[in-house]
Amino acid sequence: MSLIEQAAMNTAMGMGTVFVVLILISVLIYCFRIIPYLKGKLGKKEAPPVDPETYMDKRLAVPVATEKDDLELVAVITAAIAASEYMSTDDFIVRSIVRRY
Repeated sequence: MSLIEQAAMNTAMGMGTVFVVLILISVLIYCFRIIPYLKGKLGKKEAPPVDPETYMDKRLAVPVATEKDDLELVAVITAAIAASEYMSTDDFIVRSIVRRY
């Protein structure tokens, strides 16, 4: 086998390996589209009927945030903003805080 034939064989093997790996990667990416479909199809279970009284009791059992918790949250957010802007919190003015549920 001559030197040119050996170089051509190495080139063909290298290119072939690259294309095979690219095809495998494209098949793997295509499988990511199929996985959620199969998971939804196989894992879908019917939810048990919910008793409205029990549901309301569970909702009322959730602790309501107190004003102290809100002030701590504001302090943490203010400190994070001040740290990211490299400035003091003395110049901050809070216009309004609106809680969205």
